Amino acid sequence: MSTQIMQLSPSEVYEFITTALVCRQVPYVAGPPAIGKSQVVYQVSKDANAEMVDIRLSQYLSEDMTGLPERDDKRGKAIYLPFEMFPLEGDPIPKGKSGWIIFLDELSSASEEVLAAAYSLILDRTVGGKKLHEKCLVVAAGNRATDSAIARELPDTLITRMLPCEMKVSTKDWLIWAKEFKDANEHVVAFIDKNPNMLYAPTKASDREELETYAQPRGWEKTFAHMNFHERKSSQVERTDQAGMPTGDFSAGPISEVVFNLMSAAIGSMAARAFRDEYDESIQLPYPWEVAQAPSSTRIPPTNVGKSKMIHELSDFFLKSDEQSRDSVLSYVNRIGGEYSQLFLKKIRDSLGSTQSDVTLIDRTGKRLSIDPLLDTAPEQGGFGSDQTTF
Repeated sequence: MSTQIMQLSPSEVYEFITTALVCRQVPYVAGPPAIGKSQVVYQVSKDANAEMVDIRLSQYLSEDMTGLPERDDKRGKAIYLPFEMFPLEGDPIPKGKSGWIIFLDELSSASEEVLAAAYSLILDRTVGGKKLHEKCLVVAAGNRATDSAIARELPDTLITRMLPCEMKVSTKDWLIWAKEFKDANEHVVAFIDKNPNMLYAPTKASDREELETYAQPRGWEKTFAHMNFHERKSSQVERTDQAGMPTGDFSAGPISEVVFNLMSAAIGSMAARAFRDEYDESIQLPYPWEVAQAPSSTRIPPTNVGKSKMIHELSDFFLKSDEQSRDSVLSYVNRIGGEYSQLFLKKIRDSLGSTQSDVTLIDRTGKRLSIDPLLDTAPEQGGFGSDQTTF
């Protein structure tokens, strides 16, 4: 079904929020759970050098928003005293910061009373009758009423006073973020790069068992930690060559059952099983020197991630090899064929320059792999034997 609501990628949401704040208006980011809405807001706050005030409205009472009543002895009246988390006129700006961003998260999950109390903050920039600091800006976010979440449709009086948009999942944006994330795991990133449809694969709540989860960006971030733990704690296994002889190289062993269970809890058993199968295959790859010695008999990895990793290793080996080894590598790549031939040529092209010898090597490699120089495509089967803005 078509929608009139703007559906933006995380990088587009980032620009949407920052521009709205420059205009001193309140952006509202809606979307399903676990896709990274909060992370985008945190990135905006970090880049703006602003102090983040994170308010999860689903956990708040109305008096948390309005403040507590107190008697004003001079005037003989009752007043409200807002809580310290709200920056008010006259408050000192935090040292080293440019101001504040109040993040009203889980807005659509707030109670009626809290929503009513949030009106004055969003619409009038007041808390308990007192004005927010002029260096304090407001961003809101929440799940959609149609999601499997505790969320309601927001009233028109609130929606029309904010700038609503809906965030969608973008594998491209996620990969950019993941490749910069200090705790990312290269095997998880490579898996999503090769299987982009696995980043976000929700199923209807009615089709899931109680507590059953599914693949989503938040879960894959948790999987980083699971795989990093596996690689730190796993018993190192000595690799063997095609003949079964030890090579002296060691790598983490296959994913253990307990790590697999953790991943299943984060991204669902289907995605966890697909990842485990490809990972366990990838750590048993042939060595490039084995390919150079026996290109026609060295086994081809059966999984996509195994083939992709093999191509990356072979491209590095190719550039450092003599003509005979290069010919053997190209024979092997032709056996894999299809998109992997294109990937190999791309890796070679990206690593070389524009000298005449470089151009000649690229041209010869493309012809040897039966890649059309105009279309930059290869046959489905091998030709000789049978693939900033961060948040």
